[in-house]
Amino acid sequence: MTASDLLDMALKAIPILLSFAAMIVAVIRTRRSEVDERFKAGSDRMDRHEIRIARLEQTVSGLPSKDDVHNIQLSIAEMTGSLGRMEAVMEGNAKIMQRLETIVSRHEDHLLNDRNRP
Repeated sequence: MTASDLLDMALKAIPILLSFAAMIVAVIRTRRSEVDERFKAGSDRMDRHEIRIARLEQTVSGLPSKDDVHNIQLSIAEMTGSLGRMEAVMEGNAKIMQRLETIVSRHEDHLLNDRNRP
């Protein structure tokens, strides 16, 4: 093989090597763009998750705590006791009113019967 044959063969190999190089660059760029798209999608998903978590944290911070619920239970227990006392007083008042109605009706009967007597 002479130098001209080697040069001729090198000149014929250059387009093939350039084609291989172009193919490799295309594969690398395509893979990179796919990876970039996947990273972008993952980043967007993480941003959505972060927003959701922030909303949840804000909602949870506004909920009543264990102590708040306990205080409400104590207040309800106090009101139940107060209502029980009020019920007893109302029952006593109802009995008093019943006795007064009986007395008033006796007075009315007495007064009406005395008018009818000759």
